Amino acid sequence: MRNGSLSLKRRQYQKSIISLLSIEEAIARVQELIDEIFSDTQSIVLYWNDTAGAFIPVKPENRSERLKFRIFDDFMLWLGEQDRIFSRNDFTQNKRFAQIRDAAIEFFDITGAQIVVPFNLNKSVLALLYLVARADGRKYTQKELRFLLEIRDITTVSLSNAALYERLHAMLYHLEEKVKERTSELQNAQAQLIQQEKMASLGVMVAGIAHEINTPTSVVSGATENLSSNLQFIIAEIVNGRISPEPLRNLLSEAQRIRERSEIPLLSATEKFSLGRSLTRTVTNARVAEDEAKARVDFLLDMGLHADTSVIEIARTVSNQEFLSFRALVNIDKNMRNMRFALSSILNIVKALKHYSHRDQAEAENIDVREGIENTLTVFHNQIKHGIVVERNYEPVSRITCNPGELNQIYSNLIVNSVHAMKGKGTLSITIRERSLDGVLDVKNVQDEKNFESMLGRAESNRYVLITLSDSGPGIPKELQTKIFDPFFTTKAPGEGTGLGLGIIRNVVMKHHGYLAFASEPGKTSFTLALPVDAT
Repeated sequence: MRNGSLSLKRRQYQKSIISLLSIEEAIARVQELIDEIFSDTQSIVLYWNDTAGAFIPVKPENRSERLKFRIFDDFMLWLGEQDRIFSRNDFTQNKRFAQIRDAAIEFFDITGAQIVVPFNLNKSVLALLYLVARADGRKYTQKELRFLLEIRDITTVSLSNAALYERLHAMLYHLEEKVKERTSELQNAQAQLIQQEKMASLGVMVAGIAHEINTPTSVVSGATENLSSNLQFIIAEIVNGRISPEPLRNLLSEAQRIRERSEIPLLSATEKFSLGRSLTRTVTNARVAEDEAKARVDFLLDMGLHADTSVIEIARTVSNQEFLSFRALVNIDKNMRNMRFALSSILNIVKALKHYSHRDQAEAENIDVREGIENTLTVFHNQIKHGIVVERNYEPVSRITCNPGELNQIYSNLIVNSVHAMKGKGTLSITIRERSLDGVLDVKNVQDEKNFESMLGRAESNRYVLITLSDSGPGIPKELQTKIFDPFFTTKAPGEGTGLGLGIIRNVVMKHHGYLAFASEPGKTSFTLALPVDAT
């Protein structure tokens, strides 16, 4: 073959193989070229196959157990350190290779090779090309051997690139698997931290609820004892005949009238003392001694009956036994009203807790967000009742489809954060309204700014329920405002927060296809949830 033709083939081969990033594809291209150039003889390209665990021919039709060579074979190990082409004569006639002669001759005998061209990288055989002797006995020319050297150099560079690419690809795959593994671990850790935060919030909430329930329960308990005592007194009076039917009927009628009163005026200590002296003089007469009159007046003042002339008349005119019966009847009524109020409080707390603790895995429901807000305020009443003024600005709004439990988690986090920010003293303002978002929310305050802007451009008429919670706390410094939604970032003292609350809020709002806006300045921090009326 002419030099010009070999040079053209070499350039074409270099151009075609340089872009190949697969070792097997590059080796296959070598086989194609050699078959084309040396069409008058047989050529075999061996490459390392992981499945076979050996060097085997590229062409499936050439593969056999005989043509499998292990990487630790003496000749293969030796060949990896060489940088030239070898012929059979090199090992039969050259004393330089005496130490490897037997292993080399065995390889040449097995393969029938006349010329061997190793493709080495870092003293390791990547592939191996051998040509058998020509049938007509012609030897391989120096021009052909130089061409094989050039092809070897080009192929070695290509194989090096392909090996590096495959190694990099394997590393990237391994890295992706590690990232997935670490992401899964982080998600599990975050889920555990979220659960811990919920449990911590639940602990605070349960302590407050226990206190809230304990108060009306104590009222019921005390009222029950008092009620029992007064009933026993009335029964004893009737059984012993100390109360005649007519006075009892009059006293019951008066007690009924008193029970229907809705307000009891409160008196200061000074007013109570002044009125007590005056009423004692009024009640004291020949039938009622001063000490007894004072006891009756104290009862009237405690019950708020001091302004009722008919009651004062009873205090002046009835006998001591009749007045004790009257007092017992009034106390029974008072205890009954207290018990009803206390039980109503307990039922409200239990109802709010039931709605608040709605399971996270609950299916979506169609709800009025105002009910969820009120239930949450009831549950956290113990934290806000002493120094927090709650201002409600509720407009009529459409019902929305959502997960109530997840929204309750949002309300809880925001309310508790506000209470902590105000250190238990201040104003919590809650505004609920329904609007189209066009021009209502400041784009720069919305967390998902890009999606928010694109939404405005394509659906300006969509309706959203907007829930804004504002507190009168000191505000969040500007340098920290960009960090508050970062996982684990918190301004609270160690042990008081995990820094996950606001991140949870943002994720829940996004899950409901809504938007979250945030703004803060000294004296006012506001969070606005925009939840779609139609989430389809």
